[in-house]
Amino acid sequence: MTGRISTFLLVLAAAFATEQCSAFTSPQAPTFAVRQAAQPSPSARFVAEPADGVEDSFLEKITEPVTDLCILGLRLGTCSLMIHHGLDKIENVDGFSANVVAKFFGFLPGEPAFWTLSAAATQVVGAVLLSVGVFSRPVALSMLATMAVAVDFHLLNTGAEGFPFAVVKAHSYNYELAAMYVAVLAYFSAAGAGKLSFDEQVLGGELNFYESIIRGDAGKKE
Repeated sequence: MTGRISTFLLVLAAAFATEQCSAFTSPQAPTFAVRQAAQPSPSARFVAEPADGVEDSFLEKITEPVTDLCILGLRLGTCSLMIHHGLDKIENVDGFSANVVAKFFGFLPGEPAFWTLSAAATQVVGAVLLSVGVFSRPVALSMLATMAVAVDFHLLNTGAEGFPFAVVKAHSYNYELAAMYVAVLAYFSAAGAGKLSFDEQVLGGELNFYESIIRGDAGKKE
């Protein structure tokens, strides 16, 4: 009889212990744990929340407008220096045609004067358009082609003049100016006229404008 009572008491004690353990593991406990985890730590309060887009750094906000102004200055400077080369050809068509076109590029078809005036038009009209930034890439590319021919002329006429390390007696390297024009115009042919240009401010982007023409939706209302 005593053994049965002891067994009964042990069963009751085990049941009571099980009930107490389940009380600590009730569905309320995970909720409490989740709520605690959701609370930000003190250090997290000082961390800035990420923005929707990637923001420019402080230095980028300073250098970007300066870069735009430098590109504008390079464009205007190049065009202002080039335009008089075209005007010079217009005033001296016969001399340029005989001494340059006919002498060094006689294989070209047609009259030498045609090529002289073509080069002059490219330099004058191209300088005006590129200075404003209108259709900059094809304009710069046409000017580049003209100046590449000028580099070829100087190399045929005076040679490489010890390029790149020699110092010539006359201290003048005839091909250098034309070569620098080619380098600068290559940049504008690839990158366009920059932010401060007709292409970007009016056309909404030169490449976007060309793409709209290719798709055939230029001028259409959305």
